[in-house]
Amino acid sequence: MVNLTTAAAVNGYMTSKSYIEGYAFSPKDVEVFGKIGLPDKATQPHAYRWYIHIAALSGVKCLPLVSGGAAAPAAKPAKAAKPAKAAKAPKAPAPAP
Repeated sequence: MVNLTTAAAVNGYMTSKSYIEGYAFSPKDVEVFGKIGLPDKATQPHAYRWYIHIAALSGVKCLPLVSGGAAAPAAKPAKAAKPAKAAKAPKAPAPAP
């Protein structure tokens, strides 16, 4: 078995695979997942793909990285739009004398 303790090693190993062992999610995927952090999407695309997939299967939430290696800041919730005021019906003209 290949030593899969770094994202770089996982990237090389996962170029033509979907899982660490065999053709289905296994405890070995969870083991390797726990040893590496979130790989860089640009430089380690195979490890990143595998990591996001295993995170989804495991129910783990992970944030994608932004340039500089920091986690993306949480977005502020948008303010709710104010409801439009109802248009007033035009006044009926006064009766002619």
